Amino acid sequence: MVFTFGLVMFLGACASTPRPSFYRLASQPFPQRIDYVGAPLVIVIDDVTIPEVVDRPQLVYRASESQVRVDDFARWAEPLKSQIADVVAADLRELFRDALVFTAPQKSDRPTVRVTINVRTFDSVPGEHAVLVINWSILTPGAKQFFKAKSGIVQGVDGAGYDALVDAHSRALADFSVDVALAIVSELRKNSSLVANP
Repeated sequence: MVFTFGLVMFLGACASTPRPSFYRLASQPFPQRIDYVGAPLVIVIDDVTIPEVVDRPQLVYRASESQVRVDDFARWAEPLKSQIADVVAADLRELFRDALVFTAPQKSDRPTVRVTINVRTFDSVPGEHAVLVINWSILTPGAKQFFKAKSGIVQGVDGAGYDALVDAHSRALADFSVDVALAIVSELRKNSSLVANP
């Protein structure tokens, strides 16, 4: 009788334990593509780094100016840095009509652009905003040095809950991808053999 009661209590506790929800960043639709005419490109996302505080399976959000919290029941479907690389690659495929975009080094006869992403801030405030601050660089064919830049992006969160928060981060990454794409074209236009100026 005692055993049966204990078993019932155990099963009841298991049944009431919440299960984690999983979230994924996503590429966004773009109203128009980048104005680029030239040799078809290969774009490689060479490296992505993110702050240690968010480099974990759980979602981390800001509870106040001085406090962040980790939610064990809200998790990334894949490592955050991998998702960022995949989403930026997907965004760049949408922005450049004929480009091949990879998240690992590739051998190709096409002109290759290399992109490095260093996320300095990945800030999440549910119901309010998502903030990205990214130091990044690109190396275009024929360039003697990397073009380096910094993007700071704030996206409002359209609703309560983590779904809206993750959507805001996806939109922020889309804005970042546009920054990268415009810089790629600007750098390529310095080499007339790779791009035709309109």
